[in-house]
Amino acid sequence: MNLKRVLFPVITVALPLLCGITAFAEESPLSLGSHFFQLGNYDAAITEYKRFLFFHPDDPRTGETYRNIGLAYREQGHWQEAVAVMRTAVQYASDKEEKSKYQLELAVILIANQDYDLGRLELIKVMMRNPSAPLYRRAIFLQAVAYIYQFRWKEAREVLRDYTRDAELDTLFVNAVNVPQKSPRLAKVLSAIIPGAGQAYSGDWRNGLNALALNGVLGYLTVDAALDRHYVDAALWGGLIFSRYYRGNIFRAEEAVKHFNTRQSRRASEALLQRLQEVADIR
Repeated sequence: MNLKRVLFPVITVALPLLCGITAFAEESPLSLGSHFFQLGNYDAAITEYKRFLFFHPDDPRTGETYRNIGLAYREQGHWQEAVAVMRTAVQYASDKEEKSKYQLELAVILIANQDYDLGRLELIKVMMRNPSAPLYRRAIFLQAVAYIYQFRWKEAREVLRDYTRDAELDTLFVNAVNVPQKSPRLAKVLSAIIPGAGQAYSGDWRNGLNALALNGVLGYLTVDAALDRHYVDAALWGGLIFSRYYRGNIFRAEEAVKHFNTRQSRRASEALLQRLQEVADIR
């Protein structure tokens, strides 16, 4: 009897403590994961999140935990891993609103990885689900961003008609549609006639002059060898060396124009994205 009287108060005091320790043990991986994430130690955060999932595979917070792992992979630039884990988070979402939220974050990762079409596909899924107004507007915003990154100005403007009527944004779209572009075909023709002319046409004067000088020297050596009746040397200079650099000059002229056009479009894209962010911040 004396033993029972001694043990009963001890058990009464110890039982809540043991329950508290058990609860802490369950919460610890998630808390540590969040702590490491905030510190930027993403590998440690992922380890803690995975530890929680291993011991609690059926926990209601499973979807959120997978989502946190996906965000950690995103911060590390591990895009494929981030996409795979975020897709799993979508599957474990507890309701439609949460699923839409995770799909928006998945779309951001896909767009950041330049998988624009796949990103827009996720956004379409969100919009078809009729989510809350903030999530719907976010989906429109991200869809426009994906189009802008692809330089698809008309599609981006059409999407944004339900988002904003900003006059400055309209002006930037007009400028983007009319951005100066040069013809790769014309660049190739010019460099075929005069080596380096296609590069000069694209604004790349330095490489244009180099191509003109190099092809001029090689052409001179080929003709000089032929005039001196050194036909083997002429064949070597002309057939192997000159022809190679001549064809390369034409190819590089086309590439120079493509780079020029991309730079022009990218400037227009950056201006649009900056203004779009300003509009989003105002709202």
